[in-house]
Amino acid sequence: MTAIDDFLNQKDLSHNSETAYRYDLEQFRQVVEGNIEAGTLRHYQQFLGGLKSTAQKRKLSAVNQFLYFLYETGQLKQYHKLSLSVTTRMDQVIHKPKAKLMDLSILWQETAYATGQLFALLIWQLGLLPSEILQLKASDLELDFKVITVSRGSVKRVLKLPNQLLPYLENLPKEGLLFAKNERPYSRQWFSNQLNHYLKTLGLTELTAQKLREQYILEQLERGLSLEQVAKALGLKSTVTLEKYWK
Repeated sequence: MTAIDDFLNQKDLSHNSETAYRYDLEQFRQVVEGNIEAGTLRHYQQFLGGLKSTAQKRKLSAVNQFLYFLYETGQLKQYHKLSLSVTTRMDQVIHKPKAKLMDLSILWQETAYATGQLFALLIWQLGLLPSEILQLKASDLELDFKVITVSRGSVKRVLKLPNQLLPYLENLPKEGLLFAKNERPYSRQWFSNQLNHYLKTLGLTELTAQKLREQYILEQLERGLSLEQVAKALGLKSTVTLEKYWK
């Protein structure tokens, strides 16, 4: 959010133009989940493919300007420029597979890969992002009250812990970061390796952190929660990125 503010502040925009830019960039931040890399940028391009051409062009222009600003100011090591395929919007709607609720009860089974299993459960049961998990501290856990505090920047949210998840949290460190070495958090690559290796042992190679989070969303909607309630639980400021799941 700070980067978005900095980007907009250096542009001479009318109030209406700034509002439009901010909306498009906040939507981009939500779709890529605050992590700009090849995979998340492809996901954003797929998201754009479901929009009308006028909306595609406007959002693409805003995001490409923002990406160049991040590169120019040293916040990105590599400059990324997004583009759209020539596939029509209707073709993409026809061929895009719809997400389905999966039976993931196998994730509760005992395993020798406890760290990867815990990561999978935290995403599936709480909808957490990898970056949020890696920032968790022992003080964020209140097992007696069955809650966990999740921070993203200056925003904090308190989530209720499912009873079934509690035993998997009991042996975590009692102070400092929950996932760290020499008091430094592990990297996203380490996180991905732990998660992917665990899922591979179950034959669930098609699952990723993003798809596990998607399963959390689908389960909450299946339980009858509104888009607004799910967005709040995920720490999202709007329901824009969730509307595709609404029947």
